[in-house]
Amino acid sequence: MKKFLSAISIFTAAVTLTVSCGSTQQESGQPAEDRAEEVVSAENGVFSKEEFIARVKNMAKSGDYSGALAEYDELSGSTKKKYASDLDMFMLKAQLLQVTDRLEDAKSQVDSLLKSYPKNEELKKMSFSIRKTLFMEKLSVELEKGSDESALALYEGLDEQLKDDFSINLIKASLLVGAGKYDDAEKECDHLDSIQEGSVDVLEIRLAIMDRKGDSKNRNAMLQKIIKKDPYNAPANIALGQSSAIKKQYGSAKQYYLKALAKEPQNEDALFGLGQMEYYLENDAASEKNLNKLLEINPRNSMAYSYLGKIAYANDKYLVALNYVQKALEIEPDNYDYNLDCGMYQRYMGRFSDAEKSWTKCIELQPDYFLAYVYRAGIYDEQDKLDKALEDYRMCVKLNPDYHYAYESIGVLELHNKNWKAAGEAFFEARKRNLNNISYPLLVTYCYYKLGDKKQAKKYSNDILRKMGNINSIDYKMLRVYHDENGYQNLPQQVAGISNLNDRAKMYFYIGLLYDMFGSKSAANEYYAKVLELNSPMFFEYRLAEWAVKEAPADE
Repeated sequence: MKKFLSAISIFTAAVTLTVSCGSTQQESGQPAEDRAEEVVSAENGVFSKEEFIARVKNMAKSGDYSGALAEYDELSGSTKKKYASDLDMFMLKAQLLQVTDRLEDAKSQVDSLLKSYPKNEELKKMSFSIRKTLFMEKLSVELEKGSDESALALYEGLDEQLKDDFSINLIKASLLVGAGKYDDAEKECDHLDSIQEGSVDVLEIRLAIMDRKGDSKNRNAMLQKIIKKDPYNAPANIALGQSSAIKKQYGSAKQYYLKALAKEPQNEDALFGLGQMEYYLENDAASEKNLNKLLEINPRNSMAYSYLGKIAYANDKYLVALNYVQKALEIEPDNYDYNLDCGMYQRYMGRFSDAEKSWTKCIELQPDYFLAYVYRAGIYDEQDKLDKALEDYRMCVKLNPDYHYAYESIGVLELHNKNWKAAGEAFFEARKRNLNNISYPLLVTYCYYKLGDKKQAKKYSNDILRKMGNINSIDYKMLRVYHDENGYQNLPQQVAGISNLNDRAKMYFYIGLLYDMFGSKSAANEYYAKVLELNSPMFFEYRLAEWAVKEAPADE
């Protein structure tokens, strides 16, 4: 959330040294004609009041503020007493104290003058400015420490003059949001509206409160209210861009980010959002341009490095991608997504051990999230570390029971282990989550047969067949044969006529599996060999066929 403090200039200000020498008769308390006769006695000489003021001003203009203030220290005791409340002389001193950051002394000097000139508007403005600067400096110290609570505590002793200052109360509202005190923040927004009605800054804070409270119902209306007042408002357009991105409306999101950048060209959130949308829209050059601009502004923006890595990976530049994500990890070593991507790039570079370490780090960071288990299981699987792969796949389905691919992988590995019960259960669960893949009911039926439970094999396959619409499809005919244990003699010719290479190879596998169950092992191996001849390992049955050819002996 934007702190909104960036909208406030903390007063460090130098005050322009201009003061009117032509005070009114009422202010000076002396007739104008007598003032030319006024003299100032000091250790370094005797001057007229006007000469003294001119001398001090000239020293200040040359940058010698210390020397200018020293002139006041050299005034004789009688002169100090005589001119103690002189507006011209001592307003100038107050300004010098303010410029040299002696703010408490400046405050005392102005307060002293206000006793004599309580209606002087310039003194009132100085008094307010000094008090505000003192408060803002204290506030800045607490904010540097990162303590919202300590910063808020300063408001308990807020000077009466500052209690209705808009900018100070705007910071308070933002701090209350940061501290999670949303009801108090709402009340402060009401107070701000009473000071300055309709401020976009206040609307932004109300929006932040809605975001923190999860008030999606009113959020969009607030965004539109902000946009109506300020069409190029950066926070509102960024929020609308993020909402569009979530809905995968990348073109719309891009336009919102461009509007935000039209008002705030260096806004980091808008630059990243635009770079991200260009990436999703496959405008890689434009994405890189915006992300690199972001890095010029903030070289430690890890997300920019991360997405530059994604772009490189998408273009098969794995080493470049790895270098980028490693830069992101230097900034955020415990970022789950960066470690996940790092492992992916390492895997494609053949650095399996490094990839395993990256994904293990992810699991250490978020042991209850399934995705790193999927990736690590895959790399174990590739290296034939099948027991470890099986363990990770089981963890996947424990953490994400709807991830049907993990059930599929468990089924495949348990078939390899000839653990028919576990394999059948896995394919049964996969079928529940993906009704369109005929492989699952075929393999569940197969496992029931291998367990010697012919009754359940026929019951299960019959239940599936009754729900299949097209009885002329190859899927239906194949499962029908598994159910009937007969009629597969005509299947090879029908399978040979399938135009899709992967579908044809899959069905050859299931003919082989039929022979494996009901016929000849050598005939089964012939069909497994046909699967491998098509050289199309885009489906899990290809792997089962490889194992079958290597492991199952042919009939004599």
